[in-house]
Parts: sequence; C-alpha cells; structure tokens
Amino acid sequence: MSELDRERLYAFFQQHPEKPWHLQDLQKRLKLSDRADLRRELGALVEEGRLVRTRRRSYGLPQEMNLRPGRLQVTAGGYGFVILDSEEKDLFIPAESLNGAWDGDRVLARLNPERENGRLSGEVVRILERKHNRVVGTLEYARGYAILRPDSPRLRERILLLPESVGQVEAGTRIVAKIVWPEVSGEKDPFGEVEEVLGAGDDAEVETRAVIVKFDLKDAFDPDTLAEARAVPSTVSEEMMRGRLDLREVNTFTIDGADAKDFDDAISLERLGKGKNALLRVGVHIADVSYYVAEGTSLDQEAKARATSVYLPGRVLPMLPEALSNGICSLVEGEPRLTLSVLVDLTKDGEVKAMQVAETVIVSNARLTYDEVQAFADGEKLPKGRGKLSRDLTQLLKLTQKLRAARMAAGALDFDFTETKVDVDPEGELKVMPVRPNAARQLIEELMLLANRLVAEYLSKRDLPALYRVHEDPSEAKMQALQASLARLGYTLDLEHATPQDLQAIVRAASSKPESQLVNTLLLRSLKQARYSADNLGHFGLAFEHYLHFTSPIRRYPDLVVHRVLRAALQNRLSPTLKERLKSDFPALAQHTSERERLAEEAERDLTRYYQAKWAKEHRGEVFNGLITGVTNFGVFVALPNGVEGLLHVSQLDDDYYMYIEEQMMLLGKTSKRKFRLGGRLDVRILSANPTVRQIDLGLSSAELPDEEEADEVRPERPPKRLRNPLTDRSPEDEVRERVEGRRHRRGRRPEEEREAPGESASAETPTAPAQAPSGVRKRRVLVFGDVYKK
Repeated sequence: MSELDRERLYAFFQQHPEKPWHLQDLQKRLKLSDRADLRRELGALVEEGRLVRTRRRSYGLPQEMNLRPGRLQVTAGGYGFVILDSEEKDLFIPAESLNGAWDGDRVLARLNPERENGRLSGEVVRILERKHNRVVGTLEYARGYAILRPDSPRLRERILLLPESVGQVEAGTRIVAKIVWPEVSGEKDPFGEVEEVLGAGDDAEVETRAVIVKFDLKDAFDPDTLAEARAVPSTVSEEMMRGRLDLREVNTFTIDGADAKDFDDAISLERLGKGKNALLRVGVHIADVSYYVAEGTSLDQEAKARATSVYLPGRVLPMLPEALSNGICSLVEGEPRLTLSVLVDLTKDGEVKAMQVAETVIVSNARLTYDEVQAFADGEKLPKGRGKLSRDLTQLLKLTQKLRAARMAAGALDFDFTETKVDVDPEGELKVMPVRPNAARQLIEELMLLANRLVAEYLSKRDLPALYRVHEDPSEAKMQALQASLARLGYTLDLEHATPQDLQAIVRAASSKPESQLVNTLLLRSLKQARYSADNLGHFGLAFEHYLHFTSPIRRYPDLVVHRVLRAALQNRLSPTLKERLKSDFPALAQHTSERERLAEEAERDLTRYYQAKWAKEHRGEVFNGLITGVTNFGVFVALPNGVEGLLHVSQLDDDYYMYIEEQMMLLGKTSKRKFRLGGRLDVRILSANPTVRQIDLGLSSAELPDEEEADEVRPERPPKRLRNPLTDRSPEDEVRERVEGRRHRRGRRPEEEREAPGESASAETPTAPAQAPSGVRKRRVLVFGDVYKK
C-alpha cells in the first residue's frame, strides 16, 4: 500500500469514528486484496500514534478512546506537560504518571476526568518515539556501579552504565553514553554504554562537543557528500551562464558582518526614468544553490537532514560543505556567480509597481560590513575604493526606512529586546557584546523581507507548492490572558477587533515608560511560534498575508526548496505530477525543518549561556547597572549592559520579607514596600558563576563578595577493579545480557511469532518503547488496551 493509501486508510477512520474496526472488516469495506499490506499500514499508523490497537485486535482513533498524542516536556521539578498535536491546551502530567517517559519523547496520554489544581491533567500510557538515544553527562562511581549523571536537569538523575564500556575512565569525566532502552518500557530501567569520552573540567572544546551531541547536531560530512562537493566546479563557465539574465554590469554589492564567510545575498540599485515619476529598481540577488545541489543527491540528503546551518559561538556547523558554502555558492567580490534575482520596481516612497523573478548571473563589486555602512549613515565616508557606492547607499537607506515605516503602520510587531553576541577568537579570547538594531542592519532586513514577501505572493497566486514561513494568530485564551494583564497596567485591548496594529500601538505607547519591558514580554508570550508550513497561513508578527524564506539557501533548507520550485516554474518543468508530489512531500518536510531549526536555536542559546557564565566568572566582583528581565517567587533575573543575564536570588534580599505578586510580575517588600519589577533598573554585583550549569549569581551592589572555595586538589576516584551488583554479586553487564536474552522466553513468544504479532503488552497501563531488535527480527510498537471504550 502506498503512502497515499495510508492517508486514505486514516481518512476512513475519521469518516467512520463510531467504533473500532477489525482487520477483516476493514479489508472488506476498503475492498483490498492484500491483508499483509493492510496490516503493515495499520501498524505504521499505530506507531505514529494516529491509531490505537485494542486488546481485541481492533483499531480505532485515540481521541475516541480518551487518548491524545503529543510531545512530552519534563520540568526540572520532575513533572511534565504533553504538548498535544491538536489545538487543545497542554496536558499536565504529574511525576508519578510519566510511566518511564523522558523529556522530548512522543507519547500517547490518557486524559483524567479530574483536573489537577484546575489544570487539564493526564498520564502517559504509551511512548511512541524516544528522543534520547545518546545522553551527555558526568561519570560517577557508587557502590560498585558506574553511573552517568546527565547534564540536563530534565532527565532522570542517574543512568547505570555497562562496566565493559567504561574501562578505566576516571570519575568526574564528561562522557557521551548510548542509551539501551528495554524492549518493554516500565519492565526495567535503561542502561547506558559509553560511546565517547569528552574530557574533564571546564573546557570550551569539551562543552562545544557536548552541545553538539546533546542537540543531535552534525559536525562532519560523510565521504560521499564531500566527494560530491569536490566534484562541483569551482568557477562559473560561459556554458553555465548561458540563458541567464546577465547583470554583471549592474553595480552590485554585499553587506554582512565583519566575520561572515558565506555571502548568499547581494543587492543593487538602478534608476528608471527621470523626474517625479522615476522608479527605483532594487535587485535582491540570492546564490543559486539549487543549480549545484540536485534533489536526491548525497549533498541534498545531508542538507535536508541538517536543515540549517548552526552558528555556535566560536564554531559554525554549515548545512553545506565549505566548497559550496564559502566557495562557488558564496557571492564573493569580483567573481561571477549564478543567482536567482528578485527585481522590484518601486517609487521613492516604497510603493511596489512591478516585480520579476529571474535566473541571473552577477558580479559583486564590493564587500561591505554593517559597521562600515552604519558609519556612512552616521556621516562618515565609506572605506577607500568604495566611494562609488555612496549614492546608491544613500538612496537605499532612505528607501528602506520608508519600507520599515510602512510595515510598522501595517501592524508589524517590533519588540525592543537586545540580542547578545559572543565572539571567541582563535586564541580563545572571549568577548560578549550587545547587538542592537541600526540603519545598516535594517537596510538589509527590509530588502530581504521585501523579497521573501514578493516571492511568497508570486508562488501563492500561481498555486505553486512552497514551504511558507507562517506565524499564526494568537489563540483566544492567550489573548484573553494578555487583555487582563494589560488592563492591570492601564492599557486597553479590544479582543473583538484586535489587530496587529492594535498590539503595535500598545508597544509604541509603552516604549518610553517604566513598564515597557513588561509590556514587550507580555505581548511576546501571547504569540505562537513561527514555523514552516506547506499551507500559506500568513505571518501575524510581520503583518504579511504572504511570506516565506527565499534569501538564505546556503544555510536554510526551506530556502533551497523554494529555489527549486522557482527554477522549475521559470523553466516550465513544473508538471502536474511534480506539483502533486511536492505538495504531498512538503507537510512532513515543513515539520522536519521546523524541528531542526528549534534544535539549532536551543543549541546556540545553550552554548551562548555557557560562554556568558564564563565571561561572568572572569568579571567576578564587578558592579553593573542592569535591567530586570524576569521576576519569579525565588528572585529576579537581571540583564547586564552587554546582555548577560544572571539571577538575584531572594536570599540576597535580607532587608525585608519579599512577596511575589504574579499579576504585576513584581517582588514587593512587606515592610519597606520596595519594588523589584520587570523593566526596572538596579546596580548588581557578580558574586559567582558556574559555566557548566550555566549559572550566574548576582547580588546587590552593596553585597560582599563571598570567598572563593579553596579546596585541596582531590585525585579523581578511579573505577573499582570489578563493577558488580553488591546484592547478587553479579556484574551489571551479566544482568543486562541475561535480561535481553531471557525477555522473549519469559514472554513465551518465539521470534517468528513476533514478526506476525509484534509489540503486544500485557496491560494498557504499560507503555511500549522503541526496541533494540535482534538482527533479522522486525520490531513494531503496538499499543494494546483493555476496556478502552469506557470514558
């Protein structure tokens, strides 16, 4: 049965939800001849959590059985929330109801009839997919066992390691362990096998490698991908340029950061006509990566798996090998390059009169940096040899500010938050600095937004498949909560007629007031997360009806996909069959690229916090004037002028008893009435910092600096000569081996029977998990329920 047939099968259950269906009944109703294919597709739908198999071997929809699939998020406190696939609210899961599920697992949860403290609650009844196959942590020894203590506080406290994989690694060493999951979750705890020894102590290289592993990133390309990259021409030939619009004589240049190496966008400006009706032709030229990376090649498969380049402090993990990303695809100065260009004719006030998308060839005449362009905007001259760009830059600076003003007037949200950049030079010197918007960055931002919007509109109006960048409207519940919070601050929001313009008006109204930071935070928390989608759902935050990513195909896979569609359309190769295939493929691709993007962002934030703590450790004892960016019942978070954030714990506030007022996000002194409120400023001293746990402790400027602990150096504990179970006097590896080999016999099932009816469990209460299947045995996870029809 094909993938399309699977969707047809699932659609049958949606159209006939009145009861669970047995295999033979489905075969008759759907008029299918091959029962084996039907069984296989039903099993796949069960694995995906879209169907449930009952004890009586019938199949039905989870929601009809009071079950919901979703992604589990576990807190440091041990309890969790299931982020449901449906639009329902998140499901609270008490710690005792996790049933072996870990943070990040896809699970099937049963809703409880009673609410937990007013919240919708439930319990995990099945694990659909495990997130963690490898875990990073610190090696410890206790009572004859080798133990991994994971870095993440969201994971279980300790994981038993197979001694034969540990060897003579010393305690305190950071390691990577492969997790060996039991065949049936809940039967026994998982074990870990040491896969990689990272090192000991606070070391930046160790920490970087740990982050790469923790977030499932790739730091090396396989030989086939590198071989394909080496085979790509290093220069553009006349043959490659044939049939393209030749723009090599148009004055074109790039603007990027000073440390940028991959230049995937260039801009140009031409003047059309004279007088009041003269138009400006802005060219946004993007590297034509799709010319070199064909669909289905090793280069393409690797780029798809990565989905994005990852910019870690001190290191870049590119989506494409450097031969492409920094070579033939990079719009370096003075070299002909193949591009896809968006040519936009605008009035001097920024009104779009016409646009064209074309396959082009360009030559960049200059490589400018943001700092150089900003200095020019502030009245300085351009660097020597760049003076010929002065007129174009002057015109573009004026034009892009008008485009920005029009976007703000349309309701685009512009939050006033400072971004923190970490620079690590080759010698290891660390710099942490704020990155604030300026005219130079806004010039590029507005032109890229313009190109992305126009390409999205171009594809949408022609009903061509695309991966859109969407930002859906806030939920009704979030908006109601926002309305109540803003009302306490004196701001009115009419929910019946609320538009992006109304939210932007509130941001502007609060911009010069003490509560500005609080208002920005409240608005940001009310919004959904932007993502990729095969459907054009609009972009709420940008106030665009059409939007996608087109301008960075070197570092984002969705942009590369959009380029392929555009080139196929321009060359009249987009047949009905190809269109249908792309439309069928894009929903799953949108989900994959969204997930990889979030992982990359989390990894970047995590390592950035490490370096911020490292910087804070170097500046221990210094006093800074900071901005309160968060208020909790245990203290306030304060951002220093360079963006580094630390915690001023309530234990440091010993002049009064402080009450937490959640509605106003404020700590209030019971007697003194002193207020620590979001958006307020205060002088703080860095007391201590622990880079490994990303922790920075602050005190008030008057606080005394605590003495550093001066402990004698202790020799690391060595592993015992024999790791064993002190109760049975048998080694853990013997116990694990016996458990794996004996489990099937204890269940009384032969291997050949498992192929026919795999994954059954004895109880609906015991979730199942991915198995470590013996070679040649096909495993599948199937949920079996008892009295599943009672609600």
